[in-house]
Amino acid sequence: MSFLVATVIGTSIAEASETVTLIDVSGREVTVEVPVKHMILGEGRFLPSIGILDPENPVRWIAGMMGEFKQLDPASFAQYQAKFPEIDDIPLIGRSNEATFSTEKAITVEPDVAIFGLSGGHGPGSSSHTVLSQLGAAHIPVVMIDFRSKPFENTPKSIRLLGKLMGKEDQAEAFIEFYTKNLAKVTDRTKDMTDKPNVFLESRVGLQDHCCEAMGNEMIGKFVQVAGGTNIFADDIPGVISQISVEKLLVTQPDIYVTTAVGSNGLDAEQNEKRIVLGASTNAESARKSLAHSMKRVGLPELDAVKSGHVYSVWHHVYNNPINVAALQAMAKWFHPTEFADLDPNATLSEFFERFQAVDLNGVYWIGLDQASSL
Repeated sequence: MSFLVATVIGTSIAEASETVTLIDVSGREVTVEVPVKHMILGEGRFLPSIGILDPENPVRWIAGMMGEFKQLDPASFAQYQAKFPEIDDIPLIGRSNEATFSTEKAITVEPDVAIFGLSGGHGPGSSSHTVLSQLGAAHIPVVMIDFRSKPFENTPKSIRLLGKLMGKEDQAEAFIEFYTKNLAKVTDRTKDMTDKPNVFLESRVGLQDHCCEAMGNEMIGKFVQVAGGTNIFADDIPGVISQISVEKLLVTQPDIYVTTAVGSNGLDAEQNEKRIVLGASTNAESARKSLAHSMKRVGLPELDAVKSGHVYSVWHHVYNNPINVAALQAMAKWFHPTEFADLDPNATLSEFFERFQAVDLNGVYWIGLDQASSL
């Protein structure tokens, strides 16, 4: 079935708008008048993806959004706040989880469309049947996008959907060309690899005192496989995350230790004390210092990967952002430095920000214990 299955052009307003029926990433048919003018975001962190289509000012499209962007990624939010102070005037339609989403507030801001994440997360998703029913009754179409469940498959589809909704189809296709080219730089080489390092992936370092919150094959866990690694605890984790003891790590002895960073320069020192700090407004020295500090937890210095310096961290929010392709390149280079000696993830990241973002690149989004591994 065609991704854009039908188009009906209104005779009296054909030049101004058209009514289209789209198939979103959940497989739902959604009829909406495009281009839209105002949308609500089921996660505030979708704003940088809107910026891919309108790098001049993505904020002007937003009639309301969830509040987790400022809460979970305050440094990135501050970038938008500095450049687009009107972001503070956007009504919040919830805080940081689906339970706080206010259908009443969402309807009150009169959006042309609601943009939700396929699997929810920090807002409504495809299984939020009551919310979908209520918005449907209010004649507000809901389009599902996805960077989380199937990141490398659904990122291009999601950007194409947003491009159609916003009347920015040429910009969407320009990004998709950039994205698929950079994805292929990894997948063309890793798809036939048989010699894969064993990788331990620890999620959200520092949110709890004990080690370790391990991630299975969902979300960033998918990056490990695509980048040419083997997630050593994937078969032990049926969902997204699970606890793995230090003792089990010491027995398993992964070749490579990858962490995700939820620290931010927008948080206070106490919050960042046990976290790895990456993302907007960071620098390599402080990021590497926070990574090294996280490896001093009980038992971790005894791991062979830590002793050999094969320890890395990636910005946690790559799981919900088309920046994922640049982070994938960084992982591939960590796992197979010889095979990917010619790959330059930092150049990919720079091009992403220069061509497809409303704010400048001013931070570090991945880091290794040794300086060379961060290049």
